[in-house]
Amino acid sequence: MTKIKELIEIPERVQKGDYVLRLVEDIARPEVVLKDYVVTEELAKLFDEALTLIRAAVEKRSSQAVYLHGSFGSGKSHFMAVLHLILAGHPAARAIPELAWVIAKHNSWLAGRRFLLVPYHMINAYDMESGILGGYVDFIRGKYPDAPTPPVYVSAAIIAQAEAERANYGDELFFKRLNAGQGSGDGWGDLESSWDTASFEQAAAAPPDSELHLRLVSTLLKTVASSHAEVVSHRGGNFVRFDKGLSLISQHAKNLGYDALILFLDELILWLATKSADLGFVKTEAAKLTNLKEAQSVDRPIPLVSFVARQRDLRELIGDHVPGAEKLSFSDSLDWQQGRFDTITLEDRNLPAIAEKRVLRCLSQAAKDEMDAAFERTARMKDSVMSILLTREGDRQMFRRVYPFSPALVQTLIAVSSVLQRERTALKVMVQLLVDHRETLELGEIIPVGDLFDVVAHGDEAFSQEMAIHFDNAKRLYHQKLLPMLQQQHGILP
Repeated sequence: MTKIKELIEIPERVQKGDYVLRLVEDIARPEVVLKDYVVTEELAKLFDEALTLIRAAVEKRSSQAVYLHGSFGSGKSHFMAVLHLILAGHPAARAIPELAWVIAKHNSWLAGRRFLLVPYHMINAYDMESGILGGYVDFIRGKYPDAPTPPVYVSAAIIAQAEAERANYGDELFFKRLNAGQGSGDGWGDLESSWDTASFEQAAAAPPDSELHLRLVSTLLKTVASSHAEVVSHRGGNFVRFDKGLSLISQHAKNLGYDALILFLDELILWLATKSADLGFVKTEAAKLTNLKEAQSVDRPIPLVSFVARQRDLRELIGDHVPGAEKLSFSDSLDWQQGRFDTITLEDRNLPAIAEKRVLRCLSQAAKDEMDAAFERTARMKDSVMSILLTREGDRQMFRRVYPFSPALVQTLIAVSSVLQRERTALKVMVQLLVDHRETLELGEIIPVGDLFDVVAHGDEAFSQEMAIHFDNAKRLYHQKLLPMLQQQHGILP
């Protein structure tokens, strides 16, 4: 009999990073982002929706924040990466055939506009300030090494270091080094002039939010206190309040000649999930999300547009150990905050079309014809069996797209994928099933739904500690109760 591995490409093993796009690293490799990207009709509409939101922000000069919602493996990171490339004017991204009507619709307002596109990796952040404000500083340092450092840090330690440097080296050497940071196009306009004893002391004593004080801090970070710029973004407590910091990076991006600042916050909610045991921390940090859209400080010369990847509602991350009153209070605060965000939902129904092109691609037209014929023979099963395999969501066309999987397996996978770790995308689990059956799966056979259990339950850890308990309970139930019953029923020795 013909093995399915002879008709579709099945690797010998699945590597840890397969089918997981890492936005911050991979955005620098457009060919990787675009190589296997599948744009369905539904996804094209979502790109149109995202560009429409950005247009509204730019034309109204008002910040926008959007939840990009979907389970692990639904393509949130990939969506943000392709949107990033479109906004950057990348020719290959703008030439995707399925997006032709979207690009044509938005070409007129995109023309001539510049967007500062900042991707984020939040996982090891101390807090929102260090993650987002510090992440912006890190990004600028890499993209514009000669640009002024955004003055988003709490200045006390910086001023203290400068005073120590001044005492050690004397005014002449100190101010010579300090003034070497002048004339670099900081964007401070008429304020820019050489520092001396009087102006330094006046700026150091000025209110922290004043332009004079912020100009001094910006200059110090480029000169005598540059060590702070290297390490402070990775510590907590060294930044201005979050809302003020967002205004400062808006001003900074404006001075660099941009029309809007686009933040791609790929793992922000996942980062909050890792802190779910500390309800106080999650409440404090989640409340700051509102500042991405609603500014207490009105001084944002260009709008911020934030795309926040969201795998699950934050309510689901709070365990049973939290008292009911606290849970209710947390839920109320989230309702208030989340009601201010737009939501773009990447539907799981895209998975069959994506799997067909990325996981189940036939090696040749002849191989596809053979797979089509085998499916037609397999589909002549009893109506009752076909009904179970199709589920209420599936049909014969979907079944063919995912064959040798079934719609029942795909729907089950979709249901569990939202509780898995980021490394365990739906596509990766499907490939793992193919790898496990690589040497035995013959044309005409269907991979059983039950085979998902071994791949999911015995794979990587669950999404959260609370979910890990459910996984452990399921494994104990299977091995201690269900498996012995099945072995006894079918006369199999344990």
